[in-house]
Amino acid sequence: MKSLRTAIVLIAVLEAGWIAFDGARALATGEYLTPRIGSWGGHLGEWTRVASTLGAPPRSAAAKKALLAYGIVWLLVVFAYAREAAGVWWGMFVLAAGALWYSILAVPLSLAQMLLLVAARRDT
Repeated sequence: MKSLRTAIVLIAVLEAGWIAFDGARALATGEYLTPRIGSWGGHLGEWTRVASTLGAPPRSAAAKKALLAYGIVWLLVVFAYAREAAGVWWGMFVLAAGALWYSILAVPLSLAQMLLLVAARRDT
């Protein structure tokens, strides 16, 4: 059980930390980190469609602040989960599911985290 929790925390810190970092970096420099080569070279992830639909152009300060806030909130929830706080399982699951739109790499990371969360919950 402890190894499942550790794996969940590591994956979530990696993913949430990257989202927070990308949002903070974009606020500081004006640009997000994007792949340099391949079919996604120079392009932002699928999250841009969500942001545009919600009325926040992806390169706007509002979108950058939203990514930073999402990452920070997720990191706080991860910290609570690591400390075995009551009631944070759903927060972890929802935040992992919400990150499915972020990038191609987020899909397997989020799915792995969600599956591990379900497995950890069954073991308790």
